[in-house]
Amino acid sequence: MAAEAADAVAVGTENIEKIEVRGMRASQKAAMNEKRFSNAVVDAITAEDIGKFPDKNIAESLQRVAGVSINRGFAGEGAEVSIRGVDPTLTQVQMNGQFVASTAWFSQGANRRSFNMDLMPSEMISGLEVFKSPVASLDEGGVGGTVILHTRKPLDLDTNTFFASAEANTNTLADSEYGLGGSALFSWKNDDETFGILGMASTLESIGRGRKAENYWEEGWSASGIAGFDQDRTRDAFDLTAQFQPSDALGFTLHAFRTELDATNTNQNFLVIGANGATMTNTANARIAPNGLPLSGTVNDAAWLAQDTNTRRAKMTSTVIDLRTEYQGDGYLLSGVLGKTYSDGGNGGNANGLWGQPINAATGITVDVDMDLADAMLLSPNGVSLSDASWQAFQGSSLAESKLEDEEVYGQVDLKLDVDFGAINSIETGLKLRSHEFTNRQFGATLGDTSQITNISQFDDGLLSDFDEVVAPGTPTEYVKIDGLAYWHALNDAVTSWDESLSNYGKIEEDVFAAYVQGNFDGDSYRGNVGLRYVKTKTEGSAYNGNLTEIDTFKGEYDDYLPSFNLAIDLADDLILRMSAAKVMTRAGYSQLTPGYRGLPDTVPESGRYQTSRGNPALDPFRATQMDIGLEWYYDESSLLSFAVFNKDIASFITTTKIFEDLTEVPVPHLYEVSVPDQGRGGKIEGFELQWQTSFDNGFGALVNYTYVDATGETDDGEPIRLPGSSRNQYNITGFYEHDYFTARIAYTNRDEFTAEGTALGNGNDVFDAQDFLDASVTAHITENFDVSLEGVNLLGEITYQRHSTGAETVRVITDNGSRYTLKASYRF
Repeated sequence: MAAEAADAVAVGTENIEKIEVRGMRASQKAAMNEKRFSNAVVDAITAEDIGKFPDKNIAESLQRVAGVSINRGFAGEGAEVSIRGVDPTLTQVQMNGQFVASTAWFSQGANRRSFNMDLMPSEMISGLEVFKSPVASLDEGGVGGTVILHTRKPLDLDTNTFFASAEANTNTLADSEYGLGGSALFSWKNDDETFGILGMASTLESIGRGRKAENYWEEGWSASGIAGFDQDRTRDAFDLTAQFQPSDALGFTLHAFRTELDATNTNQNFLVIGANGATMTNTANARIAPNGLPLSGTVNDAAWLAQDTNTRRAKMTSTVIDLRTEYQGDGYLLSGVLGKTYSDGGNGGNANGLWGQPINAATGITVDVDMDLADAMLLSPNGVSLSDASWQAFQGSSLAESKLEDEEVYGQVDLKLDVDFGAINSIETGLKLRSHEFTNRQFGATLGDTSQITNISQFDDGLLSDFDEVVAPGTPTEYVKIDGLAYWHALNDAVTSWDESLSNYGKIEEDVFAAYVQGNFDGDSYRGNVGLRYVKTKTEGSAYNGNLTEIDTFKGEYDDYLPSFNLAIDLADDLILRMSAAKVMTRAGYSQLTPGYRGLPDTVPESGRYQTSRGNPALDPFRATQMDIGLEWYYDESSLLSFAVFNKDIASFITTTKIFEDLTEVPVPHLYEVSVPDQGRGGKIEGFELQWQTSFDNGFGALVNYTYVDATGETDDGEPIRLPGSSRNQYNITGFYEHDYFTARIAYTNRDEFTAEGTALGNGNDVFDAQDFLDASVTAHITENFDVSLEGVNLLGEITYQRHSTGAETVRVITDNGSRYTLKASYRF
């Protein structure tokens, strides 16, 4: 049924060679086999053997698919997927063909529609598909493409299947700290194979680190600093599936999934704040920034040397429960699904603190933030030591909490009819209804007596170190570390009341109706499908009016007709010519639609930056017309050489611009820098991808791919703009060796510069420099059922650079996320 697109539309199952997947080479062969017999442009990753998914992080596996690249989160882990140079927010991610509600923990981060794949344990995945071309029976929403994750089912496994694993992981920046985890799966079915039940539980603590140099010297508040980000996340996930097959014709599947993430984190930034060019002692021949500040010299006064600390007790949950049924009649297949998915999350309360003292002639700080020339930053205090807590006096605090809720109820029915209309052998049609609600709220704490907090030494937790790779020689590479949770509790204990910030309130209600018809055809040397999907979207946004006295509503409505065509021609037994064309759309993200202001401060911001963002529920979606043509040569049973050319003509897209608004009816009236969605005029993405995959008889194998993308766009005013997610060149090289006693894999990934949402204060898109990552793993097969593996991620210790997206080459953030290692033991029978 369309709810599980791979089963219904991607694969001609009657043609597929059945493969028993028990190792890496067999898994690669199965994925290639799925691509070969699909009717659409599809790539796959299979893991039929439990625990054999190639990476701990699903996104990091996807980056090795041709045409796929990823963005990395605050701790350097794979987070978002870009397909063929398209903004990762336009990649649709589904579980078993359905949307999964999720929320974000970072209060300045955008709330999107895609499920964060890091919330799904890889052990729960039997495989995934990357749809680069749509079909009418597949949910709309992926201008870039659609990724479908498939969970396991008990009737597909042997009865009494058992799997268990235990692991430990660390980060080279973690000072001998380790995260522990484990998972267990049990699947049972009766002798008649009419009923089965599968349960799986997983828990994992992961160690995430970031060491950064941050440069805001030219952005109006004259600040730069060295920041440390520590996040020890704990993810608990549960999956339960029951199948009932009372007859060969009738089947029911009940699936429940829940993941909980404790994403508690502390970010510390030692900053020079509020430098004044008139009082600086400038370096000879120092360059001058656009705001008039010299880029190198000594800051003498009229500024602060201070730590800005933020601890967030962030938590998120995502839950899915649905019931699927399928009936195979005489010449038809009728199927349906009813389900609900919901999520809640937020920052859990952000405890902010400012610690330090004003700069004077005795405690000046020498700076060199000319980072477009030297790609490094110098901050050298002259009169104090950053490792000394005694002078770091308490200067102010705040405690604010963001709360997010996301929910969708869905129902669909699908019918597939066997017909004999010439080349058309079956017709599929169906209806789907979705009702969605997203809510954003923010609360500020009124703090009582905090006089007992006087100095950061009260929360001393040693030293924060390992900044050597991101700063210039002469900058301190360690400073006082705060016990963030202890400080959070100290502020929380001082709370006298919590008050909702009405100006931050926003709600989006969205109703979607979809209907489609699709014809599937084949002949002696060709196969494919042609179809049309119709979608009506109604949106209602709610936010408080300017006087904060009542809620105003704003409505939007639009229709989309989305034709699609896929054709595969067998030029020879081993040579396939593949063509596709379609219209695609992606709705705007919830942050872009929500009319209320987001992230307004409840107190005067310590940084001195008055920033917020708001959306517009009347925004049109992203729309594009796409075409591609490719040639695939399967020159032996485990080898593939392919070439594909693709084009996306983007009729409309949404970008972000910044304006200044004088906000008066808000907790802190001021002139604010406001990030608002901006309707782009259009753009074009063109490129090609090459792919080679093979396995040799001696146990070695390789996967190599290269993608070229030329992406251009214009704002509504006709100004050229960088399209997020696009690297002109990217390639992946993976080599592996498989033996009866061990398996080894090494993978190298490289991509050119690209634009993406940054991790700097104020957020927005930044330009990231070219990146390359090297990962490796080795698994020892101790017995037939017992494995021990070691995985290393970012073995090269890649340092990432992000620059202003305005065209200036000045570096905003330099980040070292360290290398990650995981030692794992697993047992199955």
